[in-house]
Amino acid sequence: MTRLFVLLFCFIVTTSSEEWWLSPQNGPTCKINTCREKDATCECSLTIDHKVTMMTKNPPMLVRPYNGSLYLYNDTNYRFPLPDEKIAEVITADGYGSRLVITINERFPGPTIEAHEDQTMIIHVRNLMHTDSTTIHWHGMHQKGTPEFDGVAFISQPPILPGGTFTYRFKAQPHGTNFYHAHIGDQRSMGLYGGLIIYPRYKFYSQPQVGFTVILQDWNHDDEPETLYQRMLNGVYDLKSYTLIEPTSSVDGANFSRFHIHSALINGKGRFYTGHNNIGSSFTHNGAPLETFRVKRSGNSRFRVISAATLYPFRVYVQNHHRLIIRASDGFEILRGVGKNSEDLVVESFIIHPGERMDFTVNFDSDPGTYLLVAESIEDLSKKTPPEYHAAEALILYEGTPLVYPNKPADDQSHCTSRAPCPVFNCPYLFYPKNKNRECLTFDKANSNEYESKFQEIQTADETLFFNFAFPGQPGNTPGSVNGHQFIPPVYPILTDEEKLTTKCSKNDCSEDKICSCTYNVELQSNRVYQFVLTNLGKGKGWSHPVHLHGHYFYVMKMGFGTYNETSGKFLLSSDDIACLGNKSYCNVASWANSNWTTTENNIPGLQLEYPPEKDTIIVPTGGYVIIRFKANNPGAWFFHCHIDLHNTNGMGMVVLESKDKWRYNGVNKTNGPNYSIVTSLILCMVILFLDW
Repeated sequence: MTRLFVLLFCFIVTTSSEEWWLSPQNGPTCKINTCREKDATCECSLTIDHKVTMMTKNPPMLVRPYNGSLYLYNDTNYRFPLPDEKIAEVITADGYGSRLVITINERFPGPTIEAHEDQTMIIHVRNLMHTDSTTIHWHGMHQKGTPEFDGVAFISQPPILPGGTFTYRFKAQPHGTNFYHAHIGDQRSMGLYGGLIIYPRYKFYSQPQVGFTVILQDWNHDDEPETLYQRMLNGVYDLKSYTLIEPTSSVDGANFSRFHIHSALINGKGRFYTGHNNIGSSFTHNGAPLETFRVKRSGNSRFRVISAATLYPFRVYVQNHHRLIIRASDGFEILRGVGKNSEDLVVESFIIHPGERMDFTVNFDSDPGTYLLVAESIEDLSKKTPPEYHAAEALILYEGTPLVYPNKPADDQSHCTSRAPCPVFNCPYLFYPKNKNRECLTFDKANSNEYESKFQEIQTADETLFFNFAFPGQPGNTPGSVNGHQFIPPVYPILTDEEKLTTKCSKNDCSEDKICSCTYNVELQSNRVYQFVLTNLGKGKGWSHPVHLHGHYFYVMKMGFGTYNETSGKFLLSSDDIACLGNKSYCNVASWANSNWTTTENNIPGLQLEYPPEKDTIIVPTGGYVIIRFKANNPGAWFFHCHIDLHNTNGMGMVVLESKDKWRYNGVNKTNGPNYSIVTSLILCMVILFLDW
């Protein structure tokens, strides 16, 4: 009887951690009775695999789009639209062709996880891809005390091999709109991402908190991520006409790298605009289904917009609703002004860059009907021949009204006038062309509206460091680098195996006059306040970069821009606030041009010292700079990089080694190996059985 009890105990101990595992076919993403507001934990499982777009499941058959619905490939007259439940199982993307994507729990993008601040997140990841390894980064989560679960391949963990599993455990901190995505190679471009919404404990933030999650992605028909990366290096060609496709630029003339997009998606859905119709007055599209958000008339709705884009920024607006209130950015509540002088940050539209999140509310007080939520690429496509239109769209349907599948909204700018220009928030430049009647509000014009803002602790910086994010190579566009260092990922995770690093940066190879390739890192001392000056200068400028810091939020103290033509909006000259030292074309080493600017005196003009906004991803404009501050209070090895996938892969990143004495030998897991608690239990059971025998 004793032996039977011991055997039963051993079976329960060694299997209970997996018995709840639910496959996508027979259960939800998150374990039942977790993730509620009063629950201590939020436990979920994610299964990663490959699928192809525009295919039904059982039986698998190709489909084609028309007028917002789907039809089987052989229904050439579009007589039998598929029922809604059948459409729901199809990964449509923009309805063009059929290409490979990465799914999570058979969904593209992955399911949004909703949890509550301070809950313990337990997320099991299973990799069913046949040949690809992967990791998952929890973008926006600070991983305080758990740097080993940050999810960056070879920085915080080894990759999850094909057929392997890995369990992430971390605190849901801080609150706000976040997301999870792959952090190895360019897998994010194939769809390995999903929303992560953390509801706040503090109940008096802007309302409503519950709302719609809107995840943006730029979309390419032709190539998978590794091919796209090679195209960036070698050029993009139209293989039908055998012509070179020139990269586009934004209205200020700043470049976009060689990643050509055909369309864009909201929550994995979009439609492909094929060009002008015969009259030439409007664009035509392929009629693919769009995401639908149902709203109440006169209701105030919250939209949580997440950019999982590979490269392109988008200007987001709501058709016929010109008053958007920006509530938060990267999860942190913001407004305009301080104290009694504060007011809502009201805009007509806003720009969002890869890695950023932006919350807004809007009151639906127009005539009931169907409207479009639009995220237009900020490319200047006016010289494209034939014309192109790149936008992500979703339907906004007033409750109680019939759904209408609309065409592209007319380019009606009549509500933007010279006397009352339309405010556009988070511009990577200072001006739109005069005839656009648009006014740029850069991010540093916002203020924090966080209940527990700790801006007082960063009033004075202990040390200032300059980091130039640029493409200083001979062709002018490769390699991506930080201070002239092209980042080479280590072979072993630097968090746990720094002593095995074989790609250290050499003073002989890396200097103010050279470009080098190595695992670039800097060490930060515990509890010091650091001021980072992020620059985009030298001959490698010309591409604006959204820079993301893992493990922290930072305060945006100031944004510095170059000189622009205020009529055309074109960039003219770089900012003269920064002095590039040594080889000025590289700008690997920099300082303030005015030696009297100091952080101890806080005499840098334009410094935002009272309630500066918090953020974890910020755009560094071409020819300009951004000043950020944060306190080094989170020991770990944190990746610091451009969030444009292709730029990051090309080496535009580095590692911040923070408080090494506090994490090197302090409980950080050394391997992604077996569950040693289970192994220990098995050994204990064997000993008990042996002794009892």
